[in-house]
Amino acid sequence: MNRKIYINKFDRKLKEWDKEIAKLEKRAESITKTLHQRIDELKEHRDHAATKTSDLLQSSEDAWIEVKYGAEEALNDLKKAFKKARGKFK
Repeated sequence: MNRKIYINKFDRKLKEWDKEIAKLEKRAESITKTLHQRIDELKEHRDHAATKTSDLLQSSEDAWIEVKYGAEEALNDLKKAFKKARGKFK
């Protein structure tokens, strides 16, 4: 193989690799965006659960049981959201 043919072949291979790298970059951007969305959702669930701490502290003895169930539900929602988010990135 002469020099000119070899260089052209080499250059074509580099261009193919450039296309593959660009595809990976685009996928990485998509994954990063999705990951940030999942993290934001987790923070919202966590903040909601945190408000339940205040509710627990301020509830009367009579309302305690009802407030407790709401707090447990908020923690369960956070746990489910975390499992869902983690599952997307395994």
